[in-house]
Amino acid sequence: MHPPRLAFVDLETTGTTPRSDRITEIGIVQVDADGMREWSSLVHPGRPIPPAIQSLTGITDAMVAGAPSFEALADDIARRLDGYLFIAHNARFDHGFLREEFDRLERPFRPDVLCTVRLSRKLYPQYRSHSLDALIARHGLQVHARHRALDDARLLWHFWQDIHREFPADHVTELVDALAGRVPWPEYLDPSLPRLLPDTHGVYVFRDVNNQALYVGRAARLRDKVLSHFQPGGWKSAKARRLAEQVRHIEWLETGGAIGALLHENRLLRALAPLHNRRARSPALAGDTHWPYDGPVGIREARVIHVVERWQFLGSAADDQTLYELLDGGGAEYDHEVHRILRDRLALVPLLKLDRTRAP
Repeated sequence: MHPPRLAFVDLETTGTTPRSDRITEIGIVQVDADGMREWSSLVHPGRPIPPAIQSLTGITDAMVAGAPSFEALADDIARRLDGYLFIAHNARFDHGFLREEFDRLERPFRPDVLCTVRLSRKLYPQYRSHSLDALIARHGLQVHARHRALDDARLLWHFWQDIHREFPADHVTELVDALAGRVPWPEYLDPSLPRLLPDTHGVYVFRDVNNQALYVGRAARLRDKVLSHFQPGGWKSAKARRLAEQVRHIEWLETGGAIGALLHENRLLRALAPLHNRRARSPALAGDTHWPYDGPVGIREARVIHVVERWQFLGSAADDQTLYELLDGGGAEYDHEVHRILRDRLALVPLLKLDRTRAP
């Protein structure tokens, strides 16, 4: 059996939002049959680094002025991560930034991903905090330059060594496989799907051999939720097992956030009438159904805008053209399920007032 191929990754960035912020430094510790290798590089972000971030990381505008762009480093980064388990602390952050950068270059980036925050929670449920600083304190990890990419990546490698000294290797491997979505994958499904599924909010549809919709679901982490359907240990009923055995095609849609997932799930349930979903009960009277706005409004989640009017979900747009098409579609009738979903949520989220007569 070959040793696992591991890549411990850490990034420093100009902020916390992959769509609008950029990477300023990347550090990678590769571990495989040939041993351990380290690599790091500053990255020119193409924009100023906020003073607070400069203070936190010690990375200044002057330091990155002569650094290569991400595009110039992309081939090298992809080569170092290809075929390796991508391991990061709060992996959604690091993986999200790298995925966004590769998306801008129209290049695929779909590694198996392991989050050491989630791994620590599974191994040490008695502790409340699983931040990197908490792991440093609990495990006595040596810190040289905190909030620098390569040094933080090294901390994860040392944490990995520590847990393998404390726990049986089989136990750690079982947890890692489960958290990274490395489940036994049915032969009758596309073998590339586990790597393609995103780790984001969204909805999914299972279809059978005749393309009939079997099940519609939503998730905060699409990849984890979809893969969980095919883990025999997670089957809670014979119905769950039968569903997994009948699936031949899987579709999904990233929704930007939880509200979008609820809205799209409702739309798909109504349109597809999937065989394995519970049938909704007849709705109770909705009470006050007054629409409190002059026209359509938009709910922004990540890069997506969900368009709603008179308690009717018109659709989601990730670009201006799609948004204009939704608004040009005309008015809509009251939908009691959309009312139920949004009634208490609209007051809690920023809304975009949309005008059909001009571009928003």
